Amino acid sequence: MQTTPSRIFLALVFSLCCGLVQADEVTWISDSSGCSVANIFPQEGESINWYGTCKKGRADGRGKLIWFLNGQTIGVYEGQMVDGWAEGQGKFTRKDGVYTGEWKNSLQNGKGHYQHEDGSWYEGSWKDGHPHGHGQMRTPEGKLFSGTWYNGQYEDERAPANRT
Repeated sequence: MQTTPSRIFLALVFSLCCGLVQADEVTWISDSSGCSVANIFPQEGESINWYGTCKKGRADGRGKLIWFLNGQTIGVYEGQMVDGWAEGQGKFTRKDGVYTGEWKNSLQNGKGHYQHEDGSWYEGSWKDGHPHGHGQMRTPEGKLFSGTWYNGQYEDERAPANRT
């Protein structure tokens, strides 16, 4: 299928609209003391406890954030918060694995390591919550991959160098 200028324009308009919608979808969730954090993936029945400093109604500084779903613990974040967002170094533990590394806007960004409960792991670069850039991964069977990831998908070393 040939790409026409009108198709390119429609794709550009769609991407700009979707970017704005995603930014507007961020909700805030507060603990019992009224301290709030960004909730980028809201679910019915969620609640939190924040153990740390609260500035202007938002979690700020080093602390511990516990996420609950219908009263059951589903995750624990220990690390830096800035104005209600996970930023800088932090560790997030869930029942199926642990991520330790850098955060930006409450998503894994920068260098980090994810260890899954089945023994598999990924260590390397992250962007917007996905492996992105150079890294290594071990499968549950013990096979080791080293190479480039693009938005969470493995590409071998022959992948195009102009992707960012």
